[in-house]
Amino acid sequence: MPRIDDYKEALRIAKEQIAGSNLHHIARKAGAKVETHEDGEVEIHLEFLNSLCRITVNPENGNVDIVGSGGEEISLTDQILIAHYLLNASGEVATNDWITFRDIPDGHFYYNAFLKRARDPFLKVFGNAPELFEKVAPLIGGVQTEDIGDIAFSFQVFPKIAVKIVLWKGDEEFPSEATILFDRNISSYLPAEDIAYMSGGVVYRMMGIARSMQK
Repeated sequence: MPRIDDYKEALRIAKEQIAGSNLHHIARKAGAKVETHEDGEVEIHLEFLNSLCRITVNPENGNVDIVGSGGEEISLTDQILIAHYLLNASGEVATNDWITFRDIPDGHFYYNAFLKRARDPFLKVFGNAPELFEKVAPLIGGVQTEDIGDIAFSFQVFPKIAVKIVLWKGDEEFPSEATILFDRNISSYLPAEDIAYMSGGVVYRMMGIARSMQK
């Protein structure tokens, strides 16, 4: 498991790369909006899981800040994910061809981590409570779809990245099952390790809301 220092170093490197990038170019490919101030400071406004974040770049000192739209703090790991999305975004349009994590390049290397971080926690909380899944998913922007499974929601994590979580209800003979799907263009926006973390982020947000509902 990475140490906090490893995360800090990963974020430092990513911020340095952002500061040295053509900000308008990377924002356009990521589906973000850009605002340039008179002093040369650049703000990138990016949708992230049903909310907005703000990436501010100071051209004089190369300082990069990643915060919520109102200046609220964002977790270190979410900052890394946001930075990596900006840096990797290809601008490629969605294919509407949904694939599993195993189909992602290098997905097999991170598959066990993906299961532990995303699929298994989802099943533990929502596998036997499909009505809770239906209640919580819309609260983080989930849109219900009827093309697969018993219950499925699509989540627009970033402007160019959607994640679909599918639940099959269990019965007396078979336990409930779930899968998490991605548009085939996902690898042109994030590497497999970040995709695994991103998937867990969606699930853990729902888990947090579910816990607050059950108190």
